[in-house]
Amino acid sequence: MSSYKIIEIKESVFSNNDRQADILREELKKKKTFLLNLMSSPGSGKTTTVLRTIEALMEEMNIGVMEADIDSDVDASLVAKTGAKVIQLHTGGMCHLDADMTKQGLDELEAEGLDLVILENVGNLVCPAEFDTGASKTL
Repeated sequence: MSSYKIIEIKESVFSNNDRQADILREELKKKKTFLLNLMSSPGSGKTTTVLRTIEALMEEMNIGVMEADIDSDVDASLVAKTGAKVIQLHTGGMCHLDADMTKQGLDELEAEGLDLVILENVGNLVCPAEFDTGASKTL
């Protein structure tokens, strides 16, 4: 017989973020706002996809865009020319966004009344894929 107990602790390091993401998803659902998290490699066409989506849907929907980048605001400048509501999120060297960062961006974007919010995530597939942003859908 052993003189000590073994306790299995298997909580994900992402569990707090996952809870915050679930709360954010519910809030957005109640407000009837669809949040799309767009991820892909640098230069793969994320911004072009965002611009064409705005062009195709701007007459039918109120659209907002959160452009996430480590330091640049080139994409936000392009999106602003469409007339869609846009905000630049600088991650300060971090290669990802999490649910809390997304919530901060939505608050600053003043997303109330928007039908569609597109989060153009940092152009890096390794880090962002691990973090739930609270999006309705991730592409």
